[in-house]
Amino acid sequence: MGREIKIGIFTAGVIFLLVWGYSFLKGKNFFENNQEFHIKYENVDQLEVASPVFIRGYKVGSVTKIKIDPDDYTKILVTIDIKGGIKIPKDTKAIIVSMGLVSGKAIILDVNHDCEGDDCAQSGDFLQGEMRGMLGSMIPENELDLYLNKFKSGFQGMIDSISDGNDTVDFVNDSKKIISNLASITQKLDKILDKTDSNIENSIANVEALTQSLKASDKKIEAIINNLDIIAVNLKNANIDSLIINGNNAVSGLSSSIVDLKSVLVKADSSLNNIDNMVVDIKNGKGSLGKLIKDDKIYDELDLTLKHTNLLLQDLRLHPGRYINISLLKGKSKKYEKVNSDPGLDN
Repeated sequence: MGREIKIGIFTAGVIFLLVWGYSFLKGKNFFENNQEFHIKYENVDQLEVASPVFIRGYKVGSVTKIKIDPDDYTKILVTIDIKGGIKIPKDTKAIIVSMGLVSGKAIILDVNHDCEGDDCAQSGDFLQGEMRGMLGSMIPENELDLYLNKFKSGFQGMIDSISDGNDTVDFVNDSKKIISNLASITQKLDKILDKTDSNIENSIANVEALTQSLKASDKKIEAIINNLDIIAVNLKNANIDSLIINGNNAVSGLSSSIVDLKSVLVKADSSLNNIDNMVVDIKNGKGSLGKLIKDDKIYDELDLTLKHTNLLLQDLRLHPGRYINISLLKGKSKKYEKVNSDPGLDN
């Protein structure tokens, strides 16, 4: 597999993980076909994105968007994401409740009956919103009267025990001690708060600055996510399998070419070895060419033969009549005369 293909697959994986991670942080499952519902509130009481959504204590989704209603600035528009396959009636109430003193907020879907067909809310519909205070969130409405009656009876019993007169003095003394201790504790708390007041204010200011920065860059973040969604769709539509197959075929062809090149190099190496052996034999005087190079006697005889051949050709050129006798009158041939000065021997 080519390096470019590996880089492309790695990049696609990173982009997919970024999109999935952002969706997961927003409380939305990328792999589920979920339903989306909208609710309008007058006050969301610090409800946050990714806050859970429950039906009778079972988590069925989460909050995905919170923004001011563009049609009515007095309302807050909340979007929730519910698992696919869960049917809720159209008259379902989406109630914002407190999870505890420090646990944040959540939405409870008040479903009182089953639904079928048109009676069920469809994805994209608006649900009725409702707000519930902290006490109402922690104590069910049908149990609130019971707790108040128990508190009333217990408090009345305590008043009756005080009014008996026997333990009144002890009770008053104990009450004074308790009040004194509470005053001492309150003074200590005041001192601690005075020392940490500036730190708390700085922390709140830093949190507020961070919140404003995130709010200012919300559109940029949303634009980046939209671009990542587009890239993810393009990668999904791209025929990556075909690219991988073509890359594998190219790598296979390259491997075959490398094997052929290796065979050629082996043959060339064998030829070079033969040439090396031939040069060694020539240096050692083996064969005709080796003897010619190494044996001086053969060289001298060959040189003498060449000189004689040159003299013969020179004499034939200067005195052709000595070798070719053509006479139309059939005269006598001239007697051979030795040349005193032969041009072939002057040099």
